[in-house]
This record gives sequence, structure tokens and C-alpha cells, in this order.
Amino acid sequence: MGEKSEQEQRQTLKDSAFRLLARREHSQFELRQKLAQKGWPKSWIVELVNWLAEEGWQSDERFAQSFVRDKLMQRQGRLKIIAQATQQRGLDRELLEQVLAQHEVDWRSQCREVHARKFGEQPPEDKKQWAKRVRYLQQRGFNSDEIFAVLGELER
Repeated sequence: MGEKSEQEQRQTLKDSAFRLLARREHSQFELRQKLAQKGWPKSWIVELVNWLAEEGWQSDERFAQSFVRDKLMQRQGRLKIIAQATQQRGLDRELLEQVLAQHEVDWRSQCREVHARKFGEQPPEDKKQWAKRVRYLQQRGFNSDEIFAVLGELER
């Protein structure tokens, strides 16, 4: 058996992309990375990913919706969602802002829930405890306004 023709190779590349998209939504950035790891020519990958987007098989907007929904279910804060999506998934910040705005999340309430799940309803006993809680909530992606509002409520 001889080598596959270019057409057969391109079909194999296309099949690989469809297998990835069948499992879950992928951003264009992710899809290009995963296909490149398999050693496909970059020009073929770019051409295929553009075609998939044009035909509606791949959509960064659909991926952003799915990604944000999953992260909100995990009770992550806005800052962490944006950082992960832009740095690791290659999504546009404006697109993320639009998707987050559609969800109308009460970030302070979400911060309060995350805090209560980890630390309960008791206020911090000392500065060390206060700092520990602030760090935890920052790592979860909440901003300082949300964190200090929640911790301030406990002090009352």
C-alpha cells in the first residue's frame, strides 16, 4: 500500500477535527493547537478551521457560552473566567464580556456562596484568617469590591 493522496490526508484531518468537535465545543485556538499537535501542516489547519467556522461546525460564541456556563456552575468569579478563557482558550475578551453580561450574574452573591461553602457564616477571628479568606476568594476570581463587601457583611 502506498502513501495516502493529499485529498485522503485532508479528509483524515477533517475527520480528526470532527471527532474533536463531536466530544465538546472547542475554540478556534484550541482546535488549531490540537490539530497541530498531531503534525498536520499549519496551512491545512488554518484553512480547515476557517471552513468549519464558516459552515457553522465550529463557533467561538457557542464555545464561550458553554465555557462560561460551566465555570458559573463551578462558582468561579468573573476575573478567573475571563483569565482562563483568554489565556488558555484563546477567546476574545469582548466576546466573553458579552456572554457574561447575558447571564446577569450577581457576583457578590456568588462570592458570598463560595465563602459560605468554604468558611461558613462566621466572621474571621483575626487578620490572619481575614487574609486567608481574601486570598481564597481572589484565587476563585472575585474582585476586591465583592470580597470586602462579603467579609464586611460578616463583621456586622
